[in-house]
Amino acid sequence: MSEEVCEAFKKVDDCLQIGMVSTGDICYIDEVLNEYCPTNIEGQNGKCDTNNEKISAGFIWLLITFEDLCEGQCSDNENEKYAEYAILWLNYKLNQNSEDGINTLNDFYTKYIEKNTHYNQKISKANDNKTYKNIIDKKKNLMNMDINDIFRFYDAFESLCSMYNELGDENPNCGKCSQKADEFVNKYDKLNEDPNITGNNSYKKILTTLFDDYGNLKKKCDDDPSSDFPTLSPIKTTQSFEDASSGSSVASKLIPVLSIFAISLFLGIAYKYSLFGFDKLFQRQYIRKKLKKIKKKMELNI
Repeated sequence: MSEEVCEAFKKVDDCLQIGMVSTGDICYIDEVLNEYCPTNIEGQNGKCDTNNEKISAGFIWLLITFEDLCEGQCSDNENEKYAEYAILWLNYKLNQNSEDGINTLNDFYTKYIEKNTHYNQKISKANDNKTYKNIIDKKKNLMNMDINDIFRFYDAFESLCSMYNELGDENPNCGKCSQKADEFVNKYDKLNEDPNITGNNSYKKILTTLFDDYGNLKKKCDDDPSSDFPTLSPIKTTQSFEDASSGSSVASKLIPVLSIFAISLFLGIAYKYSLFGFDKLFQRQYIRKKLKKIKKKMELNI
């Protein structure tokens, strides 16, 4: 990921603050977004009348912007990564802005994106006949993300992009981002500790992308003595959680067994002591009492 990618998200996000349509706020890339409105008429600039139409235009603008950044030569991995981030952003925006009849991302996709001419057009700088639809269709499994997971992933993504935007590509001051790095790592760890995240292949792919992009940023700052970027823990596998669960299960079974053994040992020792210790103790006490009585009788007789 680069500063330009995160800057693109910041630009479109600033333009699509919830409520801007009703308040009449103006965005400095508003005219650009209008080019990708679903109501666009060929040869004329379209106009987005609702927030969802603006969100749709912003989503397509992001895809086109990312392709322009790498001049149509993005690798499949890069395309997938940008598509993941764009879908994550789209999910987040839609859950901020509800509309009747739009209950899932698939509903939105069908109504606003699927038939949009810009979405289906061939990527001009690409060597093949790839369209933006081809890129997104590979990630349609993300269309039904859980709303709570959306916010958690997007929160981590925002933290990461905030660092990229603040550091820039030249002469970064890494020291001032150390606290933000700690915040990102904390959010990443919470995702990584959740077996529902790491056990879902689609979610795990996004987590891997966040892991890699943070690692690239950390490398940029490794030579800066003021930098204090923590290292991320490896992404957990299903086996990791099974091993932890198995260890806990073994411990829970072992503790009662050890307890029974300890109690049995204690009772055995107590029993032996009662046989060989207590009887002798009682005998010694009895003899002492008898001697005292004999001594008293002798003193009285004297």
